[in-house]
Amino acid sequence: MNRNAWEPEEKAEYDALLAEVVAATNRTPARLDLFERKLNDAIQAHRPWAREVERHCVRSGLAKEIKAFQDRSRAMVAHNGRVLNLPKVQSTLVRNEESGEVFHQRELIELWNWDQIVEKRAEALRARRGYTEKIAHYDKLLALREMYPEANTPAEAAKALGLNLDEFLGVEAKAA
Repeated sequence: MNRNAWEPEEKAEYDALLAEVVAATNRTPARLDLFERKLNDAIQAHRPWAREVERHCVRSGLAKEIKAFQDRSRAMVAHNGRVLNLPKVQSTLVRNEESGEVFHQRELIELWNWDQIVEKRAEALRARRGYTEKIAHYDKLLALREMYPEANTPAEAAKALGLNLDEFLGVEAKAA
């Protein structure tokens, strides 16, 4: 889906639809039901972006089904005294030598060339950094629980402590 090719009005209309869905409820099943109804309404109203969104969503769902099926094929890998059960089929970037097109391809990892394995390892390291950053976010939020254990949420603790939550999260802890 290429939102950059949409007219500004189309982007605004789609963003408004998403904002309405998100504001309606925090329950994922209800959001999906509402999103589906709103998207169908937009398709019926012949909104140019609606069919593109529908196609993208269907294709994403189909890709998830294929991945789930392929993930059933597992490799047992010994590491640090444990045997890990990992997917044998994984996604890698492939370049078509004739057309130059680059695309994702899922296949047995043991059939990949060395460069593909090196790149996949680098991708995993980048993902690990992302999880480390998420853990830092959780730790900052949990620090508020330590500071004000009577609160039920980080927002409640920050308010009781007279803290701006965004500022609190953005400040480095001082070394003792």
